[in-house]
Amino acid sequence: MVHVQLGPRERSQISLAGIKLHYVESGDPSKPLMIFLHGFPEFWYSWRYQILEFKKDYWCIAVDMRGYGDSERVEDVSAYKLNLLIDDIKYLVKELGREKCILVSHDWGGAIANAIRNSYPEIVSALIMLASMSTAASIHEIWNNSKQFLMSWYFFLFRLPWLPEQFVSMNDLEIHDKILLVPGNTYVDKQDVECYKYWFCKPYALTPPINYYRANFDYIANDKYYKDNVPMLVVHAAKDLYINKTVLEAMKKQYEYIETVIVDGVGHALQQHDPDRINKIIRDFLAKNNL
Repeated sequence: MVHVQLGPRERSQISLAGIKLHYVESGDPSKPLMIFLHGFPEFWYSWRYQILEFKKDYWCIAVDMRGYGDSERVEDVSAYKLNLLIDDIKYLVKELGREKCILVSHDWGGAIANAIRNSYPEIVSALIMLASMSTAASIHEIWNNSKQFLMSWYFFLFRLPWLPEQFVSMNDLEIHDKILLVPGNTYVDKQDVECYKYWFCKPYALTPPINYYRANFDYIANDKYYKDNVPMLVVHAAKDLYINKTVLEAMKKQYEYIETVIVDGVGHALQQHDPDRINKIIRDFLAKNNL
């Protein structure tokens, strides 16, 4: 059993264009800003190993995304459109007094971080996406790759009213046990899983995260080619049950500047299941780009 001591850190809330976001910060505010964006169904805690590693050299901000954890939960499905999720982070960077940041992201957080990179490349020093894909690559692969179509079954389920909430909450939120508890892994234990269940068992805690899927489903991919020189790393987990490795090739067709890595032996929650290896991949990428 591994217990992570993050050291000095603060929990803060900030009001951004009509919504309150909660985040945890650690590190020296005079150092480069590194923002962590989590995925579904998680909250800032999924970055505990990365905060511990990178707080020495960066000002680390791990956000509870809109509708998650201690951040505000807006009821309307339309409140979770991608453009609003992008603006949350854009305004966060501004409110923190910075012009640029390094974005480290996972799953849905990666889709949002990627969209920020596309819309506002001037505020992104570098983008790291773990077990994630751009929305364009996602749409392309779902409709053109039968394997990814089957792996994305939950995209279609989560479009429905009320049923997804019932599905995710089944058997005491067993979805967290299935994603996080891997035989032989010592980095995630039942206490960690209980941290997630504590948040997601609260009233109305599941609907906002599922609304991300309801608000952002599309049939047509953006085929724009991006030449902006923003350092970009996409890390794929070889045992990911939700993302096929062909997504990497689809994303290479979108970006002139992109690096990809496939990590053997890990699944979707790679930054929690093998933090030492993932942290080294991130650090090496940043060092290579003088960040």
